[in-house]
Amino acid sequence: MAAELSTPARQVLIALMVRAERVSNPDLRKAYRIEITKPVREELAAAGLLVFEKGPRNAIFHELTDRGWARARREFRCPPPERVSGAWLLHYATLRHLAGLLDRTDRQIADVFTEPDRGPGTGSVEDRILDAYRELAEKPGDLVGLVALRQRLTGVDRTDQDRALAGLDRRREIHLDPDPARHELTPDAHDAAILIGGEAKHLITIGRP
Repeated sequence: MAAELSTPARQVLIALMVRAERVSNPDLRKAYRIEITKPVREELAAAGLLVFEKGPRNAIFHELTDRGWARARREFRCPPPERVSGAWLLHYATLRHLAGLLDRTDRQIADVFTEPDRGPGTGSVEDRILDAYRELAEKPGDLVGLVALRQRLTGVDRTDQDRALAGLDRRREIHLDPDPARHELTPDAHDAAILIGGEAKHLITIGRP
């Protein structure tokens, strides 16, 4: 059962399962110190277990298919990959206990992995905004669209996002600006804007050059 996928592919399968959302490599590295390489991406995609597409700044976002979720569930009963660390052996022991609980209670994997995992030490909404900007900007002072930034804030209520953005802007920790080319903005970019002083702001920058 375990031999059909390589060890790195099995590890990625578990990472995407516990993350429980569409995710990019920078997010995976930050949360789990793991990265989906091209060979692993192609292996999982060829097996119908994963779909991927390019997002902001050409980052590749990955997500399990229904077949991928089913294969991840099978991993609960698989022997651990060969030559892995003790941490992975403990991880698979935990999965076996979880498999037993699901079987006894007639639960599904979707009952467990219902909310996106942010990794250890998840900060406040303001911290997440600052982290998202740093991931999207090539250098301090770069203008980043709020539409791209909001895509990094999955699971955060829009009202909480706006409150945090307004507070950061008020304290001058960030700068929110209107897009000068408003007539070229997409509907998503218009929807992502925040009203500050009655003016729609579409762009965020930190550390003006």
